[in-house]
Amino acid sequence: MIEAAEDGLARCPGSVVRKHIRNGVYVYFQYRSLEGRTRQLYLGPDNEATEARTQRLRELAAARAEQRDSTQAIAAAFLAAGGFRTEHAPMRVLRAFSDAGVLRPGSARPVLIGTHAFHALGNLLGVRWDSPMQTQDMDLAADADVDVDLAIPPDMPGISSTLEQLEMGFLPVPALDLRAPSTSFKVRGQSLRVNLLTPLVGPARAQSDFVLALGGTAQPLRFLDYLIEAPVPALLLSHRDLVLTNVPDPARFAWHKLLVSEERPLAQAAKRAKDRMQVAQLLAVLREEAPAQLAAARAELEARGRGWAQRLERALAQAQSV
Repeated sequence: MIEAAEDGLARCPGSVVRKHIRNGVYVYFQYRSLEGRTRQLYLGPDNEATEARTQRLRELAAARAEQRDSTQAIAAAFLAAGGFRTEHAPMRVLRAFSDAGVLRPGSARPVLIGTHAFHALGNLLGVRWDSPMQTQDMDLAADADVDVDLAIPPDMPGISSTLEQLEMGFLPVPALDLRAPSTSFKVRGQSLRVNLLTPLVGPARAQSDFVLALGGTAQPLRFLDYLIEAPVPALLLSHRDLVLTNVPDPARFAWHKLLVSEERPLAQAAKRAKDRMQVAQLLAVLREEAPAQLAAARAELEARGRGWAQRLERALAQAQSV
């Protein structure tokens, strides 16, 4: 735990300071928070043990700085070659999730879905989408029933705790039932939002589920189990950073988007159009580059039941651009 805490401190720009309090000298790590406020974390009395900790912090910080310079060079080169750039505010949140261990690739880790995943898949496939869409929404999904005892460290912070530590002003979004826990977090007055999701299998239900991999309560959604079953690692980048995260398999992403588009009500016509635009671009690439993968993912979807297959057929018939 101590080493993990020191590793976290080493990620923060700051310095070691000493304070004379009464008859003793004490050592603190001083840094500036994301909101611009000066903070101090107590390291210990000014003795040999504390000096050893501060020396370790200096060494870790130097290693992080070298790694950061290398990362920035790689990100800049990738973006210059046509990679997609994620906006600054979402990237700060994604970086915090990555540092906390939430977004690191792994079979039991949460999966980033939605438009951010679509852009990451573009980076993975080496294509730049036509009319790329930016979004401030981040959708994280995980299975509530998966065994995470070995995959998720017991001291890994949950989503809400990580957002609170960011100090960006995230607040829980009240559920329709005010007695129910929130499954979304939003910055007041901004569109920046994080949504926690989990698969809905079986009869529809109103209540949300606690998901250990997310460290919070998530909204159950139909068809999500298919989407996140076999995630792949992919990159999201800004000019100064990059994050490696779990995203859905690209073929599953395409068929799932098409399936969801058929289920959307008329009031969500704009979202349906966005779904189908993403599907059309993904299918165009996958039919050329990975037709066998695309066919296998469709067969796996249809094998889940007659209702799944019929919905997909209706969606294909309605999506004239696909």
